[in-house]
Amino acid sequence: MTVTTAEARESIVTLSRWRTELSLVVRDAPEVAAGRVLREEVFRMETAASRFRTDSEISIVNASPGEWVPVTWYFADILEAALAAARWTDGLVDPGLGRAVDAAGYRHWRGDGVPTPSLSATDSSWRDIEIRPAGSHALVRIPPGLSLDVGAVAKGWLADRVAERAVRELGGDALANMGGDLRAIAATEPWTVIADPERPDRVESELVVWDAGLATSGTGRRSWRNPDGSVGHHIIDSRTGQPAVTPWHVCSVLAASAAAANSGSTAGIILGAEGPAWLAERALDGWFLGDDGEERVGRWP
Repeated sequence: MTVTTAEARESIVTLSRWRTELSLVVRDAPEVAAGRVLREEVFRMETAASRFRTDSEISIVNASPGEWVPVTWYFADILEAALAAARWTDGLVDPGLGRAVDAAGYRHWRGDGVPTPSLSATDSSWRDIEIRPAGSHALVRIPPGLSLDVGAVAKGWLADRVAERAVRELGGDALANMGGDLRAIAATEPWTVIADPERPDRVESELVVWDAGLATSGTGRRSWRNPDGSVGHHIIDSRTGQPAVTPWHVCSVLAASAAAANSGSTAGIILGAEGPAWLAERALDGWFLGDDGEERVGRWP
């Protein structure tokens, strides 16, 4: 995804994190202030929800299954968003698949030097994850055999939070792009977003948005070949515990928020041939691309 930013009054700030580029564009606001918003929110996300930091809240929760673990409300909000996505997609977007993602080879692909864990059967599910208030903080308990991974929601949630905070504190229109998960908010003039299929034989789509979220999920950027020769990717089908088998390389979705768009695009990839109908039933706009063609859903241009 790219954004047209021809106006000189637009401040653009970027960060490189999580093997992708994060950016915030704000109209009629100082670049220094925009950079502060982006850096602070990205840092908070890392300390709360990165499974690849041993001191993050999610890592501490994952290290103590079956126990109530104190967490910040910031992390509790992220986890609640992930559980809401699970409820909305009937478990297709599942925040309890951390072990399955690693078993598929994700840590090996990242070069973390961590042995790929084996999977054993468990009766636990995302429905057994618990959150409860405890005054100034919250408590989270996950069941034994389950490991949290909120990656299917976190970047979209972060895009929503960054854009909303920028508008609230800086006063201008804002567009946050968290590695392809975008949230646009505009009052003066719309944002123009280019959805690029990344293939020379496909035609890009131009979307004009005022207040919306846009996200793309795909099997290409985070895919790898495992030592045994098998090919893995990071989108896990919760029904099998394995990387999704799908005819689509990419699914882009336009929704009311980036978190909802992210959940919808992930579910669309997992559902394969049933993905377009699933999006249409939920009145979402989407774009599917695969080797055998493409399919546009709803009002996608």
